[in-house]
Amino acid sequence: MQCRRCGKELGSSLKCTFCGYENTPGNVREMTRTERNFFRGKTIDISDDSTRGDESFRGQTYESRRTYVNFNGGGFFSRATSWLLREFLSGNKLVRVAVTLIVVALAALTLFVALPIIFVLLAAGIVLFALLNKFR
Repeated sequence: MQCRRCGKELGSSLKCTFCGYENTPGNVREMTRTERNFFRGKTIDISDDSTRGDESFRGQTYESRRTYVNFNGGGFFSRATSWLLREFLSGNKLVRVAVTLIVVALAALTLFVALPIIFVLLAAGIVLFALLNKFR
């Protein structure tokens, strides 16, 4: 028998000597509310108690297990950005207005804040260069 978590051979014991996982038949837990809300993968639920995880097909025994896969990344910013992009591409008018306002705000920030700072630094560099050349 192999460990459900790491796949190493168990031998006679049900506790894995490699990762410490307790491989008992009833160690499945229900997802928490947060896990259910943020989970974007697929699950397979077995509704019939008679199959309960072990299925035989043509003399071979297969063990079913549930795997959760999340492709959305981890942070709040990446989830919010991906949601905003999905809604923008799907044609949500309110999100399109919000994205347009964000782009206009970033353009205004660049034009009225970053560009003047660059020009002031450039002018200070030219003045400093002229003073250094005059006193040589």
